[in-house]
Amino acid sequence: MKKIFSVLVVLTIISSVAFAGGIDNPASSSGVAVVKKGTTFRLYYKGNELGNVKVSIINDSKTVVFTETFHNVDGFVRPYNVSNLKEGVYTIEIADRGNRHLETIEVVKDRSEKLAHVLKVAGEEGKYLLTVSNKKSDDITVRIYDEDNNKIYDEVQSISTDFAKIYNLKKYNGTFTFEVTDSTGNTKKISH
Repeated sequence: MKKIFSVLVVLTIISSVAFAGGIDNPASSSGVAVVKKGTTFRLYYKGNELGNVKVSIINDSKTVVFTETFHNVDGFVRPYNVSNLKEGVYTIEIADRGNRHLETIEVVKDRSEKLAHVLKVAGEEGKYLLTVSNKKSDDITVRIYDEDNNKIYDEVQSISTDFAKIYNLKKYNGTFTFEVTDSTGNTKKISH
């Protein structure tokens, strides 16, 4: 339901842009929107008349990494899977009937985040339980920071299954931030 609503909102915006532009200059009214979901970008295009539309993806070195042309269309929705592109900022250029529309996207590789949770141990002052879900052998680094962002604890744990440990922070006051980093650099921060 959320996905349908999002698509309807985007189409309404595109229609509004196309309609509003049609009042001032009907020859140049077209709407473009780019919606990101993971490593896929969905391009929404709506023009006011049939024509050819060229879509190009350009990297930050101004090199065209992908291009395609749609013939005799007045609108389309097209997904682009960019998981094979290097991380960085890219420009999507949409050219139609002498007009150019530029949209900027950022490609960031999906990093699987460790599932980590922190719970205050009931009935125990200053004790916190850290749990980390894990399916393979890995080294994790656990750091704990106080409310002034001073590191008060730092350790590396070699784990091969799920991890759980109780930390006694009774001698410190205030809130804490637990930071869990795996061997590939994926980090999760949990404030408690």
